Order: sequence, then C-alpha cells, then structure tokens
Amino acid sequence: MRFLATEENVRVTGRTLFVEGTRHLGFSGSSISFSFVGKRAEASIWSNANDWGEGSDVLRGRIAVYIDGEEEPIKRICLDKEEAVYTLYESEEEKPVTITVIKYSEAAFGKCGIHYLEIDTDKLMAPPAHKQRRMEIVGDSITCGYGVEAENELQPFHTATENPAKSYSLLTAKALDAEANLISWSGNGIISGYVEETATEPSDGCLMPKIYEYTDISCSEKLFGEDEEKWEKWDFSRFVPDIILVNLGTNDCSWCKDIQERKDNYRDQYVEFLKAIRGHNPGAQILCMLGTMDQRVLKELEEAVRIFSETEKDNAVHFLSLPPQNPEDGYGADWHPCPLTQRMTAEIVTAEVRRIMGW
Repeated sequence: MRFLATEENVRVTGRTLFVEGTRHLGFSGSSISFSFVGKRAEASIWSNANDWGEGSDVLRGRIAVYIDGEEEPIKRICLDKEEAVYTLYESEEEKPVTITVIKYSEAAFGKCGIHYLEIDTDKLMAPPAHKQRRMEIVGDSITCGYGVEAENELQPFHTATENPAKSYSLLTAKALDAEANLISWSGNGIISGYVEETATEPSDGCLMPKIYEYTDISCSEKLFGEDEEKWEKWDFSRFVPDIILVNLGTNDCSWCKDIQERKDNYRDQYVEFLKAIRGHNPGAQILCMLGTMDQRVLKELEEAVRIFSETEKDNAVHFLSLPPQNPEDGYGADWHPCPLTQRMTAEIVTAEVRRIMGW
C-alpha cells in the first residue's frame, strides 16, 4: 500500500511544508509518525544531495528511524541521492508497529522531501495521537544539537554529528512528555548571526525574527526561489504552544563583543521580537534563556525581559541564566556543548518549565 504523508495518514511534528504531495522535513526534530500492521515499510525521499559536491556527505541530510517509541533509533540514514527509496523497517513477523522518521540535520543543510510511504500490506492504522503538552523552542546551533556527537572541539561541522535528540531541546520535551516544534538555525541570532572576530559588519541577512514568521524559509527558497511572496507564512493556529523557549544571543555575542551600543541594540531588538512572539501566541508562557557558550549579552537579555514585562504589562515572560559549559566535561564540534552539558542544561530547563507550568 502506497500513501502520502498527509495528516490523515501520519502524525506530523514541527513546521513542515506540504507541497504537491511531498512532505518536507526541514527543521531539526521535525518528524512524521505512522502505524501499520506488516513486515516492511519504505519511503521515497527527495534530497538536495548534489548541492554539496559530488562524493561529499558533510552537509547532506540525515534522518533517523525510531520504532514503537524506543529510546534509540533502529537506523540512521544519510540522504546521499537526489531521489531514492529507503527501507525504514523490516521484520520477519507481521505485527503492529509505529514508525517515526525524524530529521537530524538542520534546516540549512540536507533537505528531506518525503514523496510517499509504502507498506507491504493494506493495514495502515490511524496515526499516533499528538501529545497534550506543547512546546515551541526557538534557538540556534545549541538547540539543533550541532556537533553533540563529535569526538572533541577540534572536529569541524558535519551533519553526521548533529542530533537534536541529544540536545537540551528535545531532552526537555521528552522529560516533560511534551510535543516540541523546533525553530532552530545554526549561527543565527537577533541582530547578527555568528561573525569572525575581525568582522566590520553584522551578519544580518536572515535572522530569527524573520525566520519565525515563515513555515520554513530554507525549504521555501529551495522550492520557490528567492521570491519571498511565494514563501509560505506560518499559520500559528496550526500549533498552539503552552510555553515557548527562546535561546538566542550566543551568535549575537560575536558581533556585540563588549561594545555597549551593540548590546543595547540587541536588547531593544529582543524586546521587539518578544512583541512579535506574543502577538502570535497570546496565551503562551515565554521563557528566555542564555549562557551555555557565551554570556556577554546576558545582562541585556535580562533587561529585555524586564522591559517587555513592564511596558506590555505581561507577567508570562521569564528569564533563565544558564551556566557556562565546563571545560572538564568536554566539548562537541567547534566548541559546542557535549552530551553531558546538553543533559545538564535539559535538567535545569526542565525544572524551570515545571515551576512555571506546574507540570
């Protein structure tokens, strides 16, 4: 039986584009889940494998396949072809099974468009139910799980070492039994993405306040080109979060440094971003955090939360200072958090969300 990844057939998590019958998993942690009775399941998948150079898999898409909610995936797949059919599941016994396909590589790299799914029987079941608790998590590479599986800080970026399931983001969602939408993008920020020490201009071509308004800018640009009028704006009624976590500022630090004028600009633009978030999510709690990799704008973030709370008379926005990563615990690729640091961060964030939400 062949079927499309429509919401009638599969549970969809994350912001995903559905264009001409193809479900595009873009953001880290976006996924589909389906249940059936049978022995085998396959997926026909498109990816932009050739965009990154012939024979190079450094920036190619990565997905993981989970069965029946188990802790670890049964397989991880590198999307190394433009078009291919991949085996998701095989068993000698015909039995009920639930399969989840989750995007491990982040939005900017390695597209994943699921053309169709195919099972060896006609016994497709109703898709798994969505969780009652809902979280939106807005962040950068830390949220994506960038380099978390690398051996050390000297390893450069590779999509094979990205794993959002080992990031504080999905670890927190798991601990709280919540469904999470990740809007995360490496190197991104409020007023600037990451820049080198010698940079004389900010990297402000496409920042999170803009990304937040769309379903998936990266996939939209690939599918429709640079005409922004064709890009799909996100319908905020499709996912109404109970709480929104915002972890942005690490990359802004590379531009702000210790220059107070730049820090003040970060603070002011953060306030504006909070206004946009609140406008789209009037009933959500908002938790703003920072500190794991860089704390140079931590004071300005706390000020932004205070200013927004006072001027908007909004008591549902909160601030959390995260402890800096400990060198003794080790690092992931490019000095990013290692699994231990991500787990410890998740424990802190989970405790704070429980306090705010009473979960």
